[in-house]
Amino acid sequence: MTINGIFFDLYGTLLVYGDMDTAWSDWLKALHEQLSLRGSTHSIESLAKTCDQFYSKSEPIPRQPNLTVFEQRIQNLCFDLKLNLASEDIKVIANKVVNAWQAHVSLDPEAHHVLHTLHRSKKLALVSNFDSPPHAHSILNKLDLTPYFDSVVISAEVGVKKPDPRIFDTALEQTGMKSEEVVYVGDTDDDTNAARAAGMVPVFIQRNYEGNAFDFSVNKHNLEQTESRLNVRTITKLSELLTQFL
Repeated sequence: MTINGIFFDLYGTLLVYGDMDTAWSDWLKALHEQLSLRGSTHSIESLAKTCDQFYSKSEPIPRQPNLTVFEQRIQNLCFDLKLNLASEDIKVIANKVVNAWQAHVSLDPEAHHVLHTLHRSKKLALVSNFDSPPHAHSILNKLDLTPYFDSVVISAEVGVKKPDPRIFDTALEQTGMKSEEVVYVGDTDDDTNAARAAGMVPVFIQRNYEGNAFDFSVNKHNLEQTESRLNVRTITKLSELLTQFL
């Protein structure tokens, strides 16, 4: 079947990671500073142990409906640290922390050209696992990426996360695409496995990360997944999509 739609992951695909060991160090420093301002007496070393594999833990049961998944994780951490903070404080902390990390992530220099060219003849969508939808939307707007997409789906907004293929349902509905006429471009095994399970054509973009890109880790182990990518088309830069699908 002809490819009429191209869906993209965000982080690691359109956005590229820099020195992520430094990013996570700045993430922890920002978190420690914000908590200390609000009464925490924990050392940064103690906080690091508490935050090990922060994003890999099960999503918290919502205590307040107006908090994102990331803010709920911060709230649960505060409860563990015996800090009872108002939701507005939680939001401020979350914003400071995610921006400290975001400073080490940049837009792929080919992104605008590739998206502009593809958008002329293809339906485009963005489908991303991310715990803070407002931040993701803010980044898309700041980088002038939003106009390229006929659909933007963030996992924490739809309640489904890759590798669950149901995360694509909204994007398929909003673009009017059938899964078999869509390519999904991502940088992890969760991306390619979800796309394959949904009946899409998976395309893996090979990125070279400096450090662990996927979660805060005390031991700084590289958590990049290593499952087989047999029968998955691989590219090394976004512009290869133009020669393969136009």
